[in-house]
Amino acid sequence: MKLVSFIGRPGCGKGTQAERIIKKTSWEPIYTGKLLREKAKDDDFMGQKIEKALSEGRLIPTPVVFNIWMPKLIEFKKAGNVDGVLFDGNPRKLYEARMLDEVFKMFEWDDFTPIHIDISREESKERLLKRGRADDHEDEIERRLSWFESDVQPVLDYYEEKGILKTVDGEQSIEEVQRDIVKVLKLNG
Repeated sequence: MKLVSFIGRPGCGKGTQAERIIKKTSWEPIYTGKLLREKAKDDDFMGQKIEKALSEGRLIPTPVVFNIWMPKLIEFKKAGNVDGVLFDGNPRKLYEARMLDEVFKMFEWDDFTPIHIDISREESKERLLKRGRADDHEDEIERRLSWFESDVQPVLDYYEEKGILKTVDGEQSIEEVQRDIVKVLKLNG
């Protein structure tokens, strides 16, 4: 089982690259944001809490994220025919990275490649302002960029220390970023 995670500043192209890799392989995606938005529609305690946190732009607690991931990962393990799983934008906290390590160990999966799609803070801000989504206003962008530095950067440092982090230049064209990711993952074309 090949496990891959795309990590990077907001606007680095994680989602775009994830979609391209999913089309190129038979891997299963873990789109945490999508799974959380689906769960937020449930009219129960957890759904309401997730919906409130999402609407306020707060991070969802790690145990809740794992509660959503685990059924998917168990399903992939049981199927026995899934040859790859791609996490789009996770882990986002050091705690999540360490928990993922434990889950991968329990499932006897040891082929994990975290890929940092690296763009500068300035490039991230510029891309987000151009994108113009509802949550892409100056104050929110600054908050998300600060959060990246305080919470996500330690995850990158952790993987760097373990010697497994791969970094690609995210300021290239979409095609060039894709080419570099394909090369890192040793995929065909």
